[in-house]
Amino acid sequence: MIEYFLPAIIALGLITSYEDIKYGKIRNKWIILALVYTIIVNVFIIFYPSFNIGINTHYTVELFTNLLFSVIFGFGAWYFKLWTAGDGKLFIAFSALVPLTIYEFGYIEWTPSFTLLMNIFIFALAIMLFYLLYKSKLKDIKEASFGFFKDFFNIKKLFTTIVYLFTIYWFIEILLSLFKISNYFLVILTTILAYNYIKKKTKKGFIFFAIAISLLRLVIDKSVYSTNFLVIFLILIILWEIIDSFLNFSISKLISNVFSREVEVNKLKPGMVLSEFIQKDENKHIKKVKSAFYADNFLDEESEGLTQKQIEKIRAADIKKIRVSQMISFAPFIFLGVILTLIAKGNIIIFVLKFI
Repeated sequence: MIEYFLPAIIALGLITSYEDIKYGKIRNKWIILALVYTIIVNVFIIFYPSFNIGINTHYTVELFTNLLFSVIFGFGAWYFKLWTAGDGKLFIAFSALVPLTIYEFGYIEWTPSFTLLMNIFIFALAIMLFYLLYKSKLKDIKEASFGFFKDFFNIKKLFTTIVYLFTIYWFIEILLSLFKISNYFLVILTTILAYNYIKKKTKKGFIFFAIAISLLRLVIDKSVYSTNFLVIFLILIILWEIIDSFLNFSISKLISNVFSREVEVNKLKPGMVLSEFIQKDENKHIKKVKSAFYADNFLDEESEGLTQKQIEKIRAADIKKIRVSQMISFAPFIFLGVILTLIAKGNIIIFVLKFI
């Protein structure tokens, strides 16, 4: 069915990539047109064969569950500031445009566009990591590497991470099983997003609740004593530590040096995105912190950037200088991730491994 969708995929990808690079925007009208086109084509595909063989109920339901997943993740990633609202909407549009029949390798029932998501971020991370290493000094790379392992083997931090992930993973697994979804990648991703949210919103005392639930799981859930579970859980811990380091600790400093610059507060402009964040402590003192993931954000800044009102609030806080991100157009990464998905007919990693 790709011939029905390919013209719209290419048109959407080229237009949004061009406008995102030149203007830094992904306009809603292209997203709406893509979704309308998808609805029309899918209605034709679903109902036209019904004259002969009947409606494919499973395919129809999976279209809705897949779209629901893309909407939840698209806006969830925006909420956690992983990309802009425009990027999230573009992912939703591409998830709807890519026909389910294309997912041959790494097919995930009910949420096949999770494979598309993986391909997008694998490609984007590979390019950005290469650029980061190219632009960084060897001294800074060594310092970041040492800092990562130091953070990773911090006993108190590692214990908290294990307990939280062990508890959240269980709840996510139970929740997805209710919808008969059994996919380790999806469970891991959902657990990481949930853990990030919980760490930001809960108080320190929540750790005692998590310990109690963990002990209960050790008694009730016998699957935790299998080799399979231990391997998956170890992968989950390592992935979280890498992501956490990218967002909040040693590696984030390396990223900040390359992908941000320091500007005077009186030169801030609407649309700029901060790479440092401002919070009030318990004594209502205002200070800068490196990450919004653990901070009670003073500005509640969105990924689209600062407003004039927020800029005035920063100036009133008596802060002289602050770091702002050098914005990277993400629409081309999304488009190229879609192209990779079409070429590989699913998961790009599985596709490559076929030839090794």
